Amino acid sequence: MSDIILLHPAEKGKTFGNMPPLGMAWITSYLNSKGISAVLIDLQVEDISISKLLQTYKPKIVGIGGTSHTRFESFKLAHSVKTYDPDIFVIYGGTHASFTADDTLANIKDIDAVVRGEGELSTYETVAKVLQGGQVFSNIRGISYRYNGNIVHNPVVNRIKDLDVLPFPYRDPQAIKKYNLLMDFLNIPAASIVSSRGCPVNCSFCSASAMFGTQLTFRSAVNVVDEVEMLLKDYNYQGIKFFDSTLTLNRNHIETLCAEIIRRNLKFPWECEIRVNGMSYDLLRTMRVAGCYYVDFGVESASPPVLKRMHKGITLEQTINVFKWTKDLDIYTKVFFTFGHINETIQDAYTTVEFMEKYAEYISVAATGIGVRIYPGTEVERFANLSGAQDRSFSWSLPFNDSRIESLGNDPNIPVLIQPDFGWQEFRKIEFRLARFWLKNPRAALGVLWNQVKLGRGRILLKLISSFIKTQILHSKPHSV
Repeated sequence: MSDIILLHPAEKGKTFGNMPPLGMAWITSYLNSKGISAVLIDLQVEDISISKLLQTYKPKIVGIGGTSHTRFESFKLAHSVKTYDPDIFVIYGGTHASFTADDTLANIKDIDAVVRGEGELSTYETVAKVLQGGQVFSNIRGISYRYNGNIVHNPVVNRIKDLDVLPFPYRDPQAIKKYNLLMDFLNIPAASIVSSRGCPVNCSFCSASAMFGTQLTFRSAVNVVDEVEMLLKDYNYQGIKFFDSTLTLNRNHIETLCAEIIRRNLKFPWECEIRVNGMSYDLLRTMRVAGCYYVDFGVESASPPVLKRMHKGITLEQTINVFKWTKDLDIYTKVFFTFGHINETIQDAYTTVEFMEKYAEYISVAATGIGVRIYPGTEVERFANLSGAQDRSFSWSLPFNDSRIESLGNDPNIPVLIQPDFGWQEFRKIEFRLARFWLKNPRAALGVLWNQVKLGRGRILLKLISSFIKTQILHSKPHSV
């Protein structure tokens, strides 16, 4: 028996790949440290029915996580739980839940409460209250719930300033064997780690700042490397992927982390996300000595006005410097470019593709996205609502599926920003223009194709290849929708 089971939904399209849900894993270990019996079941890797789970663990509470991409799977889980036993208290949390709490509680009756923002403290207090038989949640910060027929949103939770107070994320020794996360280019088993929370940059298309706040909070280098050593020695992982929003935002944090890895003489490859405006050759060299072989960073656009409008806070000169430094230090690069940002024009987009072509030799993987996804809690969502780009009838809790979005290689359940000067016709033009880039850079194209295969998106991949053949090999013109 368990007081609570936490369920992470399976994702049909595997937009982000199979990896442990670290946020839920942290909450699970925190609850257990407080004397609450909690079990995490990741349905990405566990093939078991909800009724069987509930029969086995007999929980009084079920916590459900997920993303905007898996929201409908999360809602189905909640319905299955309530169908099995209406008295089980259902909590929903995560980034998507945090910014759609009102919409969710208004439309999904199977969910009793939503945890908003950082989850450990709010979840613990809510679970403790329910287990004690309490029904009044007014003193619990960071949750939303129904009371007397109304939806109540309590004040935001206070952030955990020192992340070292948290136990390591829970990792099921059996389930952990079922993940297929690999270090790119090396093809060796990888573990994921987060060493900080928050992001002060607040890019228009990203919800990271709104989720955790613009104030960064950290784990100490000793704490992080203790977990790294455990994963390498006890779980036989061979590499580490850091999933911080940006590992290098705080210079002292990344430098002390590298110093601790070097001090312990640990030899393992690792990957992280960086920002070009916070980098120097010396810092990249230190990271390389500590084992960093691959960095991810978003350039997004080569148009300065577009970069300014999205609050990216970088310059092309900084990007070019990082290109040259990583090549000199033999560090792989994964560079993100997206098309369709607020007020972007087709000429801005062409400028970006030309930039990609000019610096192709410095880009190991070009991760491109046509159509900026509208995620809840972002400035892009607010812009879409105010400008009329988003239908007023749209609800994150109601069915949505657009095959045109899927034809661009995106999840059809997530709307994209459509603007008068950058809509479907412009998307197709950029698709056509990018096809020429891939033809000139077959190595980069193969890397993207392989990533799609690993994510289990074969059906979408076949559609994209078909479109590619029509536009390039058969010399057909780009079509509009």
